[in-house]
Amino acid sequence: MKPASLKFCPRCGSIGYQYRDNKYWYCPVCLFTYYHNVAASASVILPFGDSVLMLVRNREPGIGLLALPGGFVDSRERAEDAAVRECLEETGLSVSISSFVGSWPNEYIYRNVLYHTCDLYFSASTAVSAEGLSLDESEVSGYRLVPVGAIEDAPIAFESHRQALLAWRSRR
Repeated sequence: MKPASLKFCPRCGSIGYQYRDNKYWYCPVCLFTYYHNVAASASVILPFGDSVLMLVRNREPGIGLLALPGGFVDSRERAEDAAVRECLEETGLSVSISSFVGSWPNEYIYRNVLYHTCDLYFSASTAVSAEGLSLDESEVSGYRLVPVGAIEDAPIAFESHRQALLAWRSRR
């Protein structure tokens, strides 16, 4: 999917703004170039016994499907800190990062704009049980403890989450 069509140059306003080489926008009039770079996201893989915590998304993309606690990394924020912050915001759980699991590319469509993302995954732990969750209902409609052996069949919103879970599971 191509990013939302931009018809006018944001600098000079001329028509004919062009998307080139699947990388950047270019204006042939004023020569303005805009790179719509990759956005970073960070998520935690939080095991509870032989299951892993997954959240039920309450917004698009993937409303009603499962996702790991996580979200976009803010400017000047470390990915590890973003993963911890997002988990706290979405679940009310304070977590400690145990290890880096890996990174996977993803596509995230928000309001008809395609964002290419680099999704970073961290294994984490918490001293609180899953019953101690306090969900942010604007983003999350529920949670599931998905058995580690059932990751392949779980209705997961993002393929990068599934790949991270499978990589994490293979190293347990």
